[in-house]
Amino acid sequence: MKMPEASFFEWQGQFNSETDCLNHIKKMRWPNGFMCPRCGCEHAYELTTRQLYECSQCHKQTSVTADTLFHASRIPLTKWFWAIYFLGSDKGSISALRLSKLIDVNWRTARLILSKLRTAMGHRDSLYRLSGVIEIDDALVGGKRKGKRGRGAAGKTPVLVAVESKGK
Repeated sequence: MKMPEASFFEWQGQFNSETDCLNHIKKMRWPNGFMCPRCGCEHAYELTTRQLYECSQCHKQTSVTADTLFHASRIPLTKWFWAIYFLGSDKGSISALRLSKLIDVNWRTARLILSKLRTAMGHRDSLYRLSGVIEIDDALVGGKRKGKRGRGAAGKTPVLVAVESKGK
């Protein structure tokens, strides 16, 4: 999923409640409406008191977060989404200690969140997995311009390249 760039305040405004986070997960999981994971039926009853959907055909109860990395988590979804933002926006990644202070959880919880997120990120493009020796480099493209040079230069496009080396 490609998300547009957003500042933390925009991100926090978009995902400032559990309901907002659940609605986003629901939209990502079922873009064309509910679909039962057991029988594929598209009709369900919403059990609002337990935040579940019950299939009208096979009666399987499914939550929006079932079979996702948020499954059976007691951590509020807002903290998960903030962790996703901090992990994705920091170029050098983020440590569990720093994340624990930013989202107000203990260090072990932050480490678990980061582990799950990094595993999910690693499996995202499993069809295009590189192996062996991988070389990665980044650059800014856009020619010479007056003003600031380097990473903060205006009018430059960042480019990231990854190459799999197979011997000679």
